[in-house]
Amino acid sequence: MNLSTLSFHFQQHEIKIKLPKNYFKTEGKSYPLVIVQDGDYLFKNIEKEVIFAGIVPKDRKQDYTPWYANVNDIEYSGKADNYLTWIASELLPYLKKCFSISEEYKDIAIAGASFGGLVSLYALLTEQDVFGTFILISPSIWYPGFLKFMKNNEILKQPCHVYWYVGELEGKQNKHLNRNMVSQTEQGVDILNELLISEQSVFHFVTNRKGIHRKNYFKKYFKHAIKKLF
Repeated sequence: MNLSTLSFHFQQHEIKIKLPKNYFKTEGKSYPLVIVQDGDYLFKNIEKEVIFAGIVPKDRKQDYTPWYANVNDIEYSGKADNYLTWIASELLPYLKKCFSISEEYKDIAIAGASFGGLVSLYALLTEQDVFGTFILISPSIWYPGFLKFMKNNEILKQPCHVYWYVGELEGKQNKHLNRNMVSQTEQGVDILNELLISEQSVFHFVTNRKGIHRKNYFKKYFKHAIKKLF
């Protein structure tokens, strides 16, 4: 039995935990926490002095989208505010009770890929008092109205660490809204650079010229992000 990985249900969600290899041998030590969307596929093969908590989604189209939208007859109900409030007020305090988690602001991270990246970017704009580090892997910034929302956002005074990745071929062959993924990402990165006014903020923007919107790229660059930020 591998004691460093465990799974349990908390309220309406299954949570997948991965602990550092020597977690049970290092009494008194606290660790950074990375809350990850879409379960554990991004961190399953990563060994790091970090506690990962992967939330298995019940409804991605609801929890990972910031407001209602209908795209190509697919309805996105836009309940990200409720979802992030639940993480901040319910899940995070529970995890802090159960595990040895750092009290340092910068050590509490939120991460995800695609729509999981979108809700993590939304958290950066709306929940900056909760998280200090953000891992945005190919966030679905094409979501209707999202760039406008970013442009109208207040400046972000809190220092934070951000890693944002996109593949340069994402959306190229697509007729969907994400066909402009790369150019919209570049716009989003420019906006975020203007919003991050703290001199202590660190922003890494990374691309891959052959990168497409697939899990193998998501996993590769999530691993890079963890290495870079922790």
